[in-house]
Amino acid sequence: MGLTATPKRTDNVDTYRYFGDPVYIYSLKEGVNDGFLTPFKVKRIKTTIDDYIYTSDDTIIEGEVEEGKLYEEADFQRIIEIKEREKIRVKIFMDQVNQNEKTIIFGATQNHAGAIRELVNQYKDSSDINYCVRVTANDGGIGEQFLREFQDNEKTIPTILTTSQKLSTGVDARNIRNIVLMRPVNSMIEFKQIVGRGTRLFDGKEFFTIYYL
Repeated sequence: MGLTATPKRTDNVDTYRYFGDPVYIYSLKEGVNDGFLTPFKVKRIKTTIDDYIYTSDDTIIEGEVEEGKLYEEADFQRIIEIKEREKIRVKIFMDQVNQNEKTIIFGATQNHAGAIRELVNQYKDSSDINYCVRVTANDGGIGEQFLREFQDNEKTIPTILTTSQKLSTGVDARNIRNIVLMRPVNSMIEFKQIVGRGTRLFDGKEFFTIYYL
């Protein structure tokens, strides 16, 4: 018998070759409707700088900007970085969310996840230095330790984890109340994988929220 929660990922090619097509499929929607998974809602937060065209009034701190080019969401943090944009987005989220709720924030890159961590810790109400931590492939043992502590429902610190790709699958933390997307998610498969981080049932948890900044 073969079981998988990610049936359409390209790295499942060997699974299909061995087992053949699935004989039974149980969808995310069915799991929510049947009460096995927590419902969720999506909240889209737009700012006035969701795209950008360089003008002569702007100051380039480092690198080069292509004049006349429309930089869109997929370009931010990969081709172009506007620090004030990230500050605004993080502040909007921190002002709206219950800061005591466990949250995972997905950035575009590992460096972006680090920058988000610093911004969250600037706007946090908590005085704990480990309120928000980064957990990425480059964080090694300390990242794994932070993840284990985050998964412990008896612990409140760390409260927020920032990451890029590492936590999109395989993280079982039942009390996650918010997932924040600060990068494009263009695949429904990946979106459902990320949604899965918050669908675990937990006492008093009626739903969780996905913020798309």
